[in-house]
Amino acid sequence: MKFLHVNAAYHPFIGGAETYVRSVSERLYQGGHLVTLVTTNAAEVEYFWDPRKRHVVPGSEELNGVRVTRCAVGHLPLAPWSFYGLRRVATMTARLPCDTLPVMRRLAPLMPAVPQIELVLRSQPTRFDLVHGVNIALEWPLLAAWRYARRQGVPFVATPFVHVGQSGREDVLINYAMPHQLEALQDADAVFVQTGIEKGALIGCGVAPDRLHELGMGVDVQAVSGGDGSRFRMRYGLDGPVVTFLGVVTFDKGSFHLVRAMELLWEQGLHAHLVIAGPQVDEFGRFYRRLPAQVQDRMLLLGPVHGQDKRDMLAATDVFALPSRIDSFGIVYLEAWANRKPVIGARAGGVPDVIDDGTDGVLVEFGNVEELANAIESLLADPSLRQEMGEKGWEKVTARYTWDQIYNRLCAVYEAVLG
Repeated sequence: MKFLHVNAAYHPFIGGAETYVRSVSERLYQGGHLVTLVTTNAAEVEYFWDPRKRHVVPGSEELNGVRVTRCAVGHLPLAPWSFYGLRRVATMTARLPCDTLPVMRRLAPLMPAVPQIELVLRSQPTRFDLVHGVNIALEWPLLAAWRYARRQGVPFVATPFVHVGQSGREDVLINYAMPHQLEALQDADAVFVQTGIEKGALIGCGVAPDRLHELGMGVDVQAVSGGDGSRFRMRYGLDGPVVTFLGVVTFDKGSFHLVRAMELLWEQGLHAHLVIAGPQVDEFGRFYRRLPAQVQDRMLLLGPVHGQDKRDMLAATDVFALPSRIDSFGIVYLEAWANRKPVIGARAGGVPDVIDDGTDGVLVEFGNVEELANAIESLLADPSLRQEMGEKGWEKVTARYTWDQIYNRLCAVYEAVLG
């Protein structure tokens, strides 16, 4: 079979959607299929609105059998401020009590701007059997893929990674449920969701229930476990409990609240270290520079981590914390569980369907620094509870959330769509 996958970013970009697309695409290639992937040249999320950020050269290459074409991201004058303003206008327009779809369709090609993507799609020499668009937050690549599939008369499936945010609030969900985004999802032949929470949100937005398929995310247990925690501690001079954050370091991921929670615990005399790993946005850099020196001294900022360094870090971790409100699932929880570590997440997004509160982790309210501090303190004070939760998490991952299991479930839907 011949498959076309379209996503806003791809390796070396670090993100859950990118890990998902890469894992599925490479397995399809290993299964004997031809896989073409069209993406952008962004190497970090801020490049979509800020041309000063990391990016790679546009062009075509083959990565582990997958044919990858990268289209250049375009930037409006006065970027990044023009992009912020455009997104604000879009979300405000989407809320108006009238038919805003024609306006939203005109704005879509600028969110983000990828001027050549439709030309690249039209120029593909292959007649594809199925087109799969990923990530509705950075929607233009997915929408361009949907338009291409409909012009070609082939099935279109989507993995939107809808972030529902906190219960009772729409400030996060509105970025995933604007009329032009929902138009594509409602028309798709199949939509992959990660949790029942995401499924319920999309049903509420008018997507037919019979087109929604709960897939989940995966992890390669051997690839992320088996590290040397002692080596990591010696390398960085860590002599006490370790609390670890892994992900894009933003406010919405809960990194700011995690620092504040650790501040409270340090003031109470707790001897522990905070390790923050992952790409850091400018907003966090400004926040960090305002912290007192004694707080900075207890934090270890690693930036992106890979391979053995990542395995060693997870092995050295006592408590993993990602109290985020913008995760539709959270692969990093699986990575922590693969190392038999307890996790802390927020009651937001799809995370409550991933973490069993009190069984394999703890859930807190997003932004509640005191509740987060209490959860960390309780876990650090009880080694047996940490071990029990870590074991439960490991059992969950191996039973339900390996990439091979996710791939098999995805292929079953592909086959059904293809008839």
